[in-house]
Amino acid sequence: MLHVYFELTHRFESLWLADIPLAAFFLWHWLAWQPWKCLHPGLLAALYLSFAWLPIAFGLFSMQSLILCFDGAFVLGRAPIHALTIGFFGSMLVAMVTRVTQGHSGRPLQMGAIPWATFALLQVVVLVRIGAELVPNSRGWLIVAGFGWLLAFLPWVLRSTWIYLSPRADGKPG
Repeated sequence: MLHVYFELTHRFESLWLADIPLAAFFLWHWLAWQPWKCLHPGLLAALYLSFAWLPIAFGLFSMQSLILCFDGAFVLGRAPIHALTIGFFGSMLVAMVTRVTQGHSGRPLQMGAIPWATFALLQVVVLVRIGAELVPNSRGWLIVAGFGWLLAFLPWVLRSTWIYLSPRADGKPG
């Protein structure tokens, strides 16, 4: 709530007061899960890898705010919000929707090649999008990130659509 308050009141130089504790909390939470011990099944690994973007995003928000507070510069641009939206939300979307799609269609709870490719390409997209904020001429990188987003999601959406329009694999109703 403090982060939202500072955002809505345009006190961006104070965001670090909320964001450093959030980054620390999310990092502690991620480490407490010990994701390095849970790399199988792949669906679980994808969830843990997705969650890693949350402390990264709030770490970037914190850096942005501290730099703004002490130097007056807005050097990271929209990198923090893209780490949060593309990195965390986008990755979590792929992991969770894949799990639900597999389970509710009577298929094995596995990521499969297309969801893994989508997940991996999405990680590249978020890095390109964050990097685009740090270079002087970012227009080309923004275009690469946009096409990367479409390239990553198109096969996954088509596969999911095919599953939704097909009978359950296990023959059960639904």
